[in-house]
Amino acid sequence: MKYKFFYAIIISCLLFSAANSYSADLENGKSLFKFCTLCHGKVGQGIKGGDIPKIGGLPQYYLSHQLEQFVTEKRFNPAMVTIGRLDTMSDKDKDDLTAYIASIDIQKEAPTLTIPTYTGNAKKGKKLYKGDCKTCHGRKAEGKVKKKAPPTAWQYSEYLLRQIDFFKNKHRIHDNDEEDETFDDYSKEEIIDILTFISTLDD
Repeated sequence: MKYKFFYAIIISCLLFSAANSYSADLENGKSLFKFCTLCHGKVGQGIKGGDIPKIGGLPQYYLSHQLEQFVTEKRFNPAMVTIGRLDTMSDKDKDDLTAYIASIDIQKEAPTLTIPTYTGNAKKGKKLYKGDCKTCHGRKAEGKVKKKAPPTAWQYSEYLLRQIDFFKNKHRIHDNDEEDETFDDYSKEEIIDILTFISTLDD
């Protein structure tokens, strides 16, 4: 009798899990993405110059976290929330949207898009990168899920520089830590060297 009860519990758990498992609706995500293309481009390729990042192909864990940051104004950009309709989306819509953006094969959709090598010393930048950046962003700046750190190897250097300035001036929180001081001791030249090294990793 006790075994029947035990099996009933297992079956109930499996049925509950199946009923509540989430499968992204990529078509819905693609439809919602049309609001993002106004700034980020048709396939999320962004714009060179520092203002609009590439987002096509970014991992979903990072995209979801950043959407939440914008909606809660921990990252303040009212225009993005309004134009992107983030303030009216359901949680499922956000999941569908981020799943679709993550599914974009940027190299296939925009094969001629490249990251220009930045202007500093890549050799010096590599040494500095291994000191503070590699632990979270990976040896080749590929990002790490467990750290919730995004890949940076294929991002525009000007955009990364702008975000580092935000981190240094406490306009944006780095590493989810309001007390983070990662960039405080780096000179502008050293930061440019790091970004130069990262820009050589783009494939």
